[in-house]
Amino acid sequence: MKDNEEKTSWHHLLAKLLEELLSPVGISVHPQLPIMSEPPEADILLLRSDSDTWTPEQFSRLPDGIRDSQASHILLEFKYTESVNKAAIRQTLGYDTFYKRVKRLSDKEVQSFLLSAKKPQSQNLAEVGYEKSTKHKGVYHNRDNWLLEKIPLISLNELSDEPHNAWVKCFASHKKEKEKAFKILGDSGLKLMPLQLKWFLAGLWEV
Repeated sequence: MKDNEEKTSWHHLLAKLLEELLSPVGISVHPQLPIMSEPPEADILLLRSDSDTWTPEQFSRLPDGIRDSQASHILLEFKYTESVNKAAIRQTLGYDTFYKRVKRLSDKEVQSFLLSAKKPQSQNLAEVGYEKSTKHKGVYHNRDNWLLEKIPLISLNELSDEPHNAWVKCFASHKKEKEKAFKILGDSGLKLMPLQLKWFLAGLWEV
């Protein structure tokens, strides 16, 4: 029960951050999205609105991997205390499959991502066929399994220190990476942020 409570609280915090960050630039954020009339539920849904592509303002607030997606519906499954393993990948694949089926959406319209606060273990990655992206640090793709080739894995600890990655890196498991993320946000204009977002980040730092 303790593990479940901790997981739930952290993915709710990530959802709240994304809601405060992305809603003002026209991206709808829906935490705990029901995939069907009954559970299961995906952690977070991002909906691109009023545009076929990300706007420059949206693009500047999205991390590597997600900002490259052309899909209009982005499903995020976030693992904070759990390691990336076969069970987590099957769960993400299930959400991806059922969401498309229930909403009658195509593979092109929906893309799912597995976000991990912990750095995935090399053995687990090898077992499921995920390899490092040649384009972005911390982003992994599966080129061996056609079912998973459109479900990237994002390792928050390994993302680059670019400002657009700092928002999600606030949830990285390594203290050093987390501290760098908060410093980057502070240096890149924390004073110009909306007051509610600033308060949220201050509270997150205390946590």
